[in-house]
Amino acid sequence: MELRHLRSFVALAEELHFGRAAQRVFVAQPALSKQISALEKELGVLLFERDKRQVVLTTAGVALLEDARRLLTQADGAVERARSAGRGSTGMLRVGFIAPALYDLLPPVLRAFRVRHPGVRLALEEMHNIEAVNAVRSRRVHIAFVRLPIEPVSELSLVTVRSEPVMLAVPEGSRLADREAVHLAELADTDLILIARSQEPELHDYYVAQCAAAGFSARISHEVDRTHVAIGLVASGLGVCFVPRSGRRVAQPGVVCVPLLGTRMRLTMAAAWLGDPDPLVRNFLALCTDVRPQDPGPRAGTVEPIASA
Repeated sequence: MELRHLRSFVALAEELHFGRAAQRVFVAQPALSKQISALEKELGVLLFERDKRQVVLTTAGVALLEDARRLLTQADGAVERARSAGRGSTGMLRVGFIAPALYDLLPPVLRAFRVRHPGVRLALEEMHNIEAVNAVRSRRVHIAFVRLPIEPVSELSLVTVRSEPVMLAVPEGSRLADREAVHLAELADTDLILIARSQEPELHDYYVAQCAAAGFSARISHEVDRTHVAIGLVASGLGVCFVPRSGRRVAQPGVVCVPLLGTRMRLTMAAAWLGDPDPLVRNFLALCTDVRPQDPGPRAGTVEPIASA
């Protein structure tokens, strides 16, 4: 049963006039008559009684009319849903992210996305960096926010969305808390709390290398799996840790963030996805580079081979 035949049937059933029905579906009157005849032949029943003076629905025609209207409504809805999905206006977008993405990058992006694309459902999941990379590769998520650098992955596309200086989180009341800035070399005899190498080898090695470049070996007192855990240990007085500048927004009581001197450490975050982005991912990516955090680093949209928050 062809949809165009059903459209012609509904038009004739509502107009009860071949000329007006033909105009309504934009076909010639003989073509409309052929479509109605073809539908009647397919169904094996007469749908209209017609003579030179009038056109009347038969009992079979009355029975078909309600179903035909419903089928056409469903078909039109399916077409619109497909078109909306093709524009990235509907569907589900699965987003993976590391916790520092929530400091000041993701909140404005998510707010803007919900306003501009209210028909899209968001499924958000916080992950470790390696887990986020693997989630993109396995298509568990459509897009993820990860730290750079990461081990090169040929099929992965990356674009930098955040780059910012490193600061030092120190316990409130410590000898460093009242300083306007701290030179990296001053940390030679200070306990450091770092992300574990088993979790993020590139980030761990980056920090250790920066300490070595400043003339000392990092004295690592604790290794943790997330930045906010490191900050919690700083609040407990167990050492100091490196944080992105945006981390000042979420530093808990008992922690002071101090600028670092003697280093050009920057922490970089990128959006990662596989292959050519579909409309959902393209719409999300556009907001990632359009919506600026209040405390931005270099212009988003460039890839930098340095570590991340």
